[in-house]
Amino acid sequence: MTTNIYECNSDGKITQLAAYSVEPEQALINYIQQYINGNWNTMNYPKHMKGVKESKIKKNHFYFDDVANDRVIAAYPA
Repeated sequence: MTTNIYECNSDGKITQLAAYSVEPEQALINYIQQYINGNWNTMNYPKHMKGVKESKIKKNHFYFDDVANDRVIAAYPA
């Protein structure tokens, strides 16, 4: 499965940031670990992460509110 990572900034602009070959929740965790936390040691990534939430409306769509960078990051199946 391919998952696309998007950001929606405070101006409402939506930009695709990355694509991963894993399920959406893990793809979002991977993106957060790599590009926000600077952690490239993929063997130690968690399976679940505080702040990563699944949409209540659309199954297998995940979101993370990146308050420090004033944006929301989303992971959707491609």
